Amino acid sequence: MLKTTAIVVGAGHCGLAMSRCLAGRSIDHVVLERGEVAHSWRTQRWDSLRLLTPSWMTRLPGYAYRGDDPDGYLAAPDVVELIERYAKESAAPVRANTTVTSVRKDERRYWMSASGVDKSDLREVGKDVLMVKDYEADTGTMVLSVPPGIEPNRVSVDAIEHWMIYQEHPEVNAIVHVHAWIPGIPATEFNYPCGTAELAVAVADIIRDEHDPSHAVVGLKNHGITVTGTSLEDIFERIEPVIEVQVPMIA
Repeated sequence: MLKTTAIVVGAGHCGLAMSRCLAGRSIDHVVLERGEVAHSWRTQRWDSLRLLTPSWMTRLPGYAYRGDDPDGYLAAPDVVELIERYAKESAAPVRANTTVTSVRKDERRYWMSASGVDKSDLREVGKDVLMVKDYEADTGTMVLSVPPGIEPNRVSVDAIEHWMIYQEHPEVNAIVHVHAWIPGIPATEFNYPCGTAELAVAVADIIRDEHDPSHAVVGLKNHGITVTGTSLEDIFERIEPVIEVQVPMIA
């Protein structure tokens, strides 16, 4: 099974530039994006917004502005188009619509994206990307390893679920949660609130009963799916051909 050497979080201009540099050094990697390429520029910018620098200064590794107005200033839709073109021409290995992701660090710890942050712009370890090292069942608290001087964001509500899976199944090295669906998968019977121990236990019970827990896909009723794998590449290769964007709503 193919393993990924590096993970780039966010398919904006910074993430794609890093992808281009990694590819130039023949380092295999994947670019994780919560939405589509240039997600923040699509959803969090006014159309009238313009760059403060003239277009001739707009450069990315192996790429430069090619328009007919080098002294002009790119508007937000123009920036989206530029980033899209850059991603296509550089053949960046972008995995879109990936929301919550975790990757095993060792037997007990794992990396996980934080809650309430722009998943296309995860910059700071200990704040945007968290190291989960323990779970206190009595208080329902996730224990984090945070570098000195950093105030961490809140850990994802899916952290308990991921913790239970990693602890019970050492062969699982990565978990992806997506707000999407795959027909025919086993699913939780009830629509448990996100982040509760009840939901985590329900998902863990289904994975335990699977023929191969390291390659499980579990539906979270009216919410999305949790997918386990031996690597991120393993997960994406399995779900991309069959995943559906619409989550069925069941009474």
